[in-house]
Amino acid sequence: MRCIYCNTPLGQSDFCTGCGADISIQKRISRISNLLYNEGLEKARIRDMEGAITCLKRSLKFSKENTDARNLLGLCYYETGEAVSALCEWVISKNLQGEDNLADYYLDQIQNNKNKLDQINQSIRKYNQSVLYCREDNEDMAIIQLKKVISHNPKLVKAYQLLALLYMKRQEYDRSRRLLRKAVQIDATNTTTLRYLQEIENATGKGAGRGRLHKRKEEETDDTKVSGTLRYLSGNEMIIQPTTFRDSSTIATFINIILGILLGGAIVWFLIVPANRQSVNDEANRQVTEANAKLATAQVEAEELQEEIDGYIEQVAEAEEERDVALAKVESYDELLSIAEQYVSGDESGAADAILALSPDAYEGNALSLYESLSSAVSASLFSKYYTSGTTAYVQKDYQTAAEDLAKAVEADPDREQSNHYNALLYLGMAYYYLGDRDSADEIFNLIIEYYPSNASVVEAYISSSSSGDTTSNTLDLSGLGDAATDVTAETDASSSDTGTDTTDTGTDGTTSDDGITIYDDSSSSAEAVWTDPTTGLQYDANGNVIE
Repeated sequence: MRCIYCNTPLGQSDFCTGCGADISIQKRISRISNLLYNEGLEKARIRDMEGAITCLKRSLKFSKENTDARNLLGLCYYETGEAVSALCEWVISKNLQGEDNLADYYLDQIQNNKNKLDQINQSIRKYNQSVLYCREDNEDMAIIQLKKVISHNPKLVKAYQLLALLYMKRQEYDRSRRLLRKAVQIDATNTTTLRYLQEIENATGKGAGRGRLHKRKEEETDDTKVSGTLRYLSGNEMIIQPTTFRDSSTIATFINIILGILLGGAIVWFLIVPANRQSVNDEANRQVTEANAKLATAQVEAEELQEEIDGYIEQVAEAEEERDVALAKVESYDELLSIAEQYVSGDESGAADAILALSPDAYEGNALSLYESLSSAVSASLFSKYYTSGTTAYVQKDYQTAAEDLAKAVEADPDREQSNHYNALLYLGMAYYYLGDRDSADEIFNLIIEYYPSNASVVEAYISSSSSGDTTSNTLDLSGLGDAATDVTAETDASSSDTGTDTTDTGTDGTTSDDGITIYDDSSSSAEAVWTDPTTGLQYDANGNVIE
């Protein structure tokens, strides 16, 4: 021991020989520290680790330089499985006393054994993880981790206590009792361990810590009760007098055996069998509960997976739909480009037929501009094609074909830019008229009145509201396109209205319109030609019959 003031070695005197200071209090403190150290050493020898740790901590409070107490405290920590706390104490002891210190030996033993050090580190991590699982109410994972902790560090008392507490919560008292007994072997007087054992005893009604002396006394008392001897003192001598016996008969022996069997059967039936049944029922209920929990978890996972699959199916359907739209758009673009190539190569008729099958809704941007340009470019060709085929069919009195082709011709010229648009409307209306489709005919005639009011008088007589319903009474010869009129004057007016120009006199036999159709006077006989078709060269009489 050295003086706290001048660091001079101290002797038996209560005064420092170096500085003369009073060191009686310092010596007293040192004696108290050593006394507590000795007390802790005694407790450690009887494996009262908790009491030893308490005494050694108090000893260090009085003298932190007491390296013996600090080294012993580290050993107590290490013995209870708390290797980190032990290493801390030994490192501090080594710093306080660099030479002749047992802490060097302890540290070398641990640091040289890397496997042991790794196991200690893993056990500490897993114990901390198990505590976190307990706080999250994940008891199964906590039990698994604690079992691994005990396998790596079989002296960690806290791991035994926490695992026993989890088993107590599950009412598995036998497992908990076995773990706590192992903890008692490490630290015999740990208050937490003893308190848990007391709780198990209260819950089960079984004594967990009966002493051997108490058992022996009970056995001796039981032996005295059932030995069948009579003992008494006579002076200083112990008199042992055996009781008298009487041999039992054979019948009595059999009766006793039968009664014993019945008693044993009753004990088994009323005590052991119900307990076994209860145990089996409890185990079955536990297994059913676990199976239901697993089934519920599996159902939830299956529902989540099904939702995920449905989402993927919807995404696939959307992708396929987008793909189909893209393919259709590409196909329509290819068709548009093919039509453009036909038009550029001079096949305007083919381009006109092909572009009718396309819809402008399928295009956008530059493609839509190309579609509109092609439609505008081929509209004249379309109009001319269907106008020619429609009028030819009209001449041949094929009014159904004439109506279809003339309707396409009118549709191909929505802006009425073609010079024969009026003629197409007039022929279309008359085709509907002769087909008996008066509603469609009236619609076309009304369009003529709206677009060409100067020629309204030509078609007003054929509108249903002003017609008598007789198609033969108002027969109109449309510029010689296949219908003879009974009224030549009306026919001539219709022909002149068709082109919007005056007729030219070709002689006394007839007149020729701008379309090249020759119309004759009605003064000629019915066998004579009334008009000539400029396309076919055929001549027709006043009744519309071909003159051979």
